[in-house]
Amino acid sequence: MGRILVVDDEPGVRTLLDVMLRRDGHEVHLAASGSAALAHLAADPAIEVVLSDLRMDEGDGLSLLSEHRRSGHPAFIIIMTAFADWPTAVQAMRLGAYTFLRKPFDNDLARSVVARTLAAHDRHLAASSAGEGQAGIHLIGGSAAIQEIQRVIEQVSTTDSTVLVSGESGTGKELVARAIHYSSLRADGPMVRVNSAALTTSLLESELFGHVKGSFTGAIADRQGMFALADGGTLFLDEVGELASETQAKLLRVLESGEFQPVGSPTMQRANVRVVAATNRDLSVMVRSGTFREDLLYRLAVIPMHLPPLRERRDDVPLLAGHLLARHAVKLRRGITGFTADAIAALLAYSWPGNIRELDNCVQRGVALAGSGDITREHLFGDRILPSGGGQADVYVERLQTGQQIDGEAAVAAYERTLIQAALLATDDNLTEAAKRLGISFRQIRYKVRQLGLR
Repeated sequence: MGRILVVDDEPGVRTLLDVMLRRDGHEVHLAASGSAALAHLAADPAIEVVLSDLRMDEGDGLSLLSEHRRSGHPAFIIIMTAFADWPTAVQAMRLGAYTFLRKPFDNDLARSVVARTLAAHDRHLAASSAGEGQAGIHLIGGSAAIQEIQRVIEQVSTTDSTVLVSGESGTGKELVARAIHYSSLRADGPMVRVNSAALTTSLLESELFGHVKGSFTGAIADRQGMFALADGGTLFLDEVGELASETQAKLLRVLESGEFQPVGSPTMQRANVRVVAATNRDLSVMVRSGTFREDLLYRLAVIPMHLPPLRERRDDVPLLAGHLLARHAVKLRRGITGFTADAIAALLAYSWPGNIRELDNCVQRGVALAGSGDITREHLFGDRILPSGGGQADVYVERLQTGQQIDGEAAVAAYERTLIQAALLATDDNLTEAAKRLGISFRQIRYKVRQLGLR
């Protein structure tokens, strides 16, 4: 159990978190302002996690973070923030916040975030004491899909089960694999990556299993394969759906027995490796067509995880964009402060067919072109014409044009949700002003906000 400091200027929030966290066995301390929290931290170096509101009348969350970083206190900080405050939350992450919790929060989610942060804090201390820099990886996003993936990662952290991560190209499958590795008991071991689609069959087998001198033209010396290099750690096998049938058979043998045979070698070798595989193809369809082994699929998909495309978790786009902004602003040495309202609306309106990889490229472009101040829509997209519907609207149109059927109600809901989100972001979460901009009544927007789960 942890030692937690709750910082909020609302007595009701402090009481709620105090009761909830104490029921989980945590030792809870309370502070009504950032300045009071700093005094408490100075007097108590054993505090492990700080759960702080972003906006307070006396000493806000940003000031707390800045002073906390300067003090060198080892506590991890969780920032609590309203949806409209996400640009400020991004700044908080740049100042060293570990993660965020959006208000109003679900109690179970809050408990999960606290537990995850405590675990990360413990790993960080263990890694620091051992002189290691890796303290775990936290997936960015507050959507239900990402929270479920994070939950599964935590659930399998103490097992050696193989994991199959599926999803479109650019959705972040390698990041999930790294999160699995660094939250596991193998975190001290190597993390090795192989892209199955980048090599021919013969070269891939040599890459995976190694080879002996003279086994083929160019084999001028013995060479260890990735399984040998990953011994005691994790092998991330990307694009596993591209494996040739003979390589599939050899991979199955490794998964079943831990044994493999280097190319040209008469002897078997053993490796203690956990395999995390990834694919952007439907392997069950490939099994039915005879291009992928069913027994291998069963071996790989002990723990199946699916990463949805970015267009299906658009609530995560602003936070992801802010996280990428923080990274690229530091890398490119740009004094970027955030995004303009029209840039936010454009980010929410676009369908992101290239997923997070495309978003990363877009934000990097914006940082480079803006130089300083806020990034505008033009910095991000130039003269490109974006869909007027928002979110998945352009995807639905494309499906209709190619003769496919769509879910009309889902399309309308996606359109409506994006418009309301954009209005709330542009008006700093002011329902009255947002309703005016949308041309609807206050009663209508209040109903829609509740119906769509935006508050």
